[in-house]
Amino acid sequence: MALGDTSQDCFPWWHTKFDGVPDSIVSMSGCSVGGDGNVSCDPEAMRADAENQLRAAGYDESLSLEEYSLARYIQSEVSSRSIEEAVAVTEAAVNRAALEGSSVNDVLLYRAGSGYGHYGPIHGIGTGVSTHPYGRWASTSQDPSVKSLLIAKLVMSGDSGNFSNGADDQDGPEAWIIQGQDALNNYVTQLAANGKYWVGPLPGVDHWHTFLQFTPGPLVDGQALLQRGLDALQLPAQRPDWGDLPLCSKPFLPSLFGGSYPLTPVEVVLVGLAAIGGLVGAMYFGRWLFATQPA
Repeated sequence: MALGDTSQDCFPWWHTKFDGVPDSIVSMSGCSVGGDGNVSCDPEAMRADAENQLRAAGYDESLSLEEYSLARYIQSEVSSRSIEEAVAVTEAAVNRAALEGSSVNDVLLYRAGSGYGHYGPIHGIGTGVSTHPYGRWASTSQDPSVKSLLIAKLVMSGDSGNFSNGADDQDGPEAWIIQGQDALNNYVTQLAANGKYWVGPLPGVDHWHTFLQFTPGPLVDGQALLQRGLDALQLPAQRPDWGDLPLCSKPFLPSLFGGSYPLTPVEVVLVGLAAIGGLVGAMYFGRWLFATQPA
């Protein structure tokens, strides 16, 4: 198991769900990134067109604007990566929105500035367009594929099961490998100073390419979490190899607190207590009902 972790001993149940789903691009004619750094077409019109194309491809699925925004984000950020990496970053966007008390579209589409209400890249293109001109949290410049649309729907349904361990942001530290170990250490240390830590190893996710971060509450061992992140980004860069892990079984109950599949130990205990409480309540109800019946 990569990085000495023993908690992730199986691929999520949806690991093979998208096998055979085409990577064909769902595009709308004339909707490319312009010189101002924006996709000029109306997002709702693009969503409706994508929904029609999805159904024409044999997928009887409706498509919300948030799902469409997430699919563009997937395609723009991690389209060439594993299913697990795509799901993890998608969950990060959903969690980022929750952390900010906003919606997915607030994070991916409705950022302030002259690019308000348009998809596009993080970095500007064209004459006179500066880097990061619109304050976008992530790129949404690419038209989505059928697979990206269906991954977005999986995450928005809640069935991905908090695979990302609560991630709410991500970076690509491989870009700093050439700067040496000090740069990588400073990156992780600065994250910790801002209250953000690596989520830990996830099956199928290359943490050098996608370093997923979460924002824990105050009752955490920040030093231990900091050290875990530092240990993960030591040179020479060792890419994780997950081998042939088995598939996790799909849980028979939804996760109570957004926990990973399968249910966490705490959730198992709570489910057990709830079941015991229900059984005891049923027994007392039965005794009361019996006692109140005429002889």
